Amino acid sequence: MAIISCPVCDHRISNKATECPKCKTDLTAATPEKLAAKHRDKLLRQSQSLMNQSMLALLLFLAGFGILYWWQPENGSYNEYVSTAAIALGFCWYAVCRARIIWLKRKK
Repeated sequence: MAIISCPVCDHRISNKATECPKCKTDLTAATPEKLAAKHRDKLLRQSQSLMNQSMLALLLFLAGFGILYWWQPENGSYNEYVSTAAIALGFCWYAVCRARIIWLKRKK
């Protein structure tokens, strides 16, 4: 008995397993075309999720600047801290999401 990777989720499984315990892919009736299609679908879902997250991060970043521009909070006020935190969090979240998208595309 050898340990192999699931062709869909890359989870380590036995070569005698009939289905993957993680993604529930039936390995006995699966053709290479079906497995490749499932793998492509998984990568597409991950990519779409990361794009949605990067859009939310960008909106958070812009909302922070909007608070600073339109409300013009005084120095040391609660609104200034909230807007600064939104800008910092949005920027970091956006940078991490974009890096994960690039890593996912290179992984294909």
